[in-house]
Amino acid sequence: MRHAAHLASVVAAGLWLAAAAPAAAQWWPWWPQPRGPAPFEPELFADYLASGQAPHPAVVRIVAAERGATSLGSGVLVDVDATRGLIVTNHHVVRDTRSAVLVQFPDGFQSAGTVLREDPTWDLAVIVVWRPPASPVILADAPPAIGAPLTIAGWGRGTFRAQSGPCTQYLSPGSGQPRELVELVAAARQGDSGGPILDASGRLAGVLFGENDGRTVGSAVTRVRAILATVGSAGASPMPTPFVPPLPGPVPALAAANPAGLPSAPAAAAPAWAEADPGPLPESAAVSGAATDETAAPPTVAPDGVPVEPVSPRLPDVGELVGKLRTPEGREAAVQAAGGIALSLLGLRAVFRRRRRP
Repeated sequence: MRHAAHLASVVAAGLWLAAAAPAAAQWWPWWPQPRGPAPFEPELFADYLASGQAPHPAVVRIVAAERGATSLGSGVLVDVDATRGLIVTNHHVVRDTRSAVLVQFPDGFQSAGTVLREDPTWDLAVIVVWRPPASPVILADAPPAIGAPLTIAGWGRGTFRAQSGPCTQYLSPGSGQPRELVELVAAARQGDSGGPILDASGRLAGVLFGENDGRTVGSAVTRVRAILATVGSAGASPMPTPFVPPLPGPVPALAAANPAGLPSAPAAAAPAWAEADPGPLPESAAVSGAATDETAAPPTVAPDGVPVEPVSPRLPDVGELVGKLRTPEGREAAVQAAGGIALSLLGLRAVFRRRRRP
């Protein structure tokens, strides 16, 4: 009986709680309220869908760990040196981080980043990372004009997207501040903060930080230049494309000696004077036995203006020798030469005989 009475009291208490729960939920704030399915938000759902756009190689995803949460934002590469790169983003993306941030590039490259400088007034921050394989965005020379087409880009909650619209006006972040906040007609998303505002030439015209009713606002390029100057950077300088002259074709005379087809140096052009017709040979060169090949020196001119025939080494002509022997002077010279040769031979014979004696 005692157990039956106890069981009956428990059942009665349960029935009372079930009946009193709806009423208690009205005046007990901590009472758990029944939760139904969350309302469908098409814009939030679209942030996770692929946009079909090719990501800009210099627009990055920034992941900043906070106490109990993670901040997601975007950024843009604006300068590089031999080993490092500089990223510009929003101050509110990295202001609560407790450690280094993670910077991810579209091609898969990622690097830890250190916050170098922050500017809360213009919501800007500069992060240094290891040099990425991407090229930085060049800064615009001046803020865009009203009505000029602009484009915002960022990674949202998970996918890259770019949207374009005209520049509408310039605003100020507060009293006493210049109007250096650029506004354009384009809707930014959560996670696009810190992304670039690009002009029609693809140059950086600003860095976006907020959106309201389909209009995005960001700090103009003048403020970006100012914060970069505090870390010793003026942004990336545009590199002109170097002129590369076309390779010369192979020289026909060397084509057989160059089976690999490597480019050969062009043959030296002949001077203009070498192409002129030299004309008829001088009379002195037409004499029998005169040197007419490339070993002969060109005629010279004496100080009095009389042409002088250069001396060229050559062998005497046989006809000339025979003609000289027919004259009395030639025969006398031949006899003298023969006598001299005979005396020389006799002298040599006497010398050799003396050397043979014991």
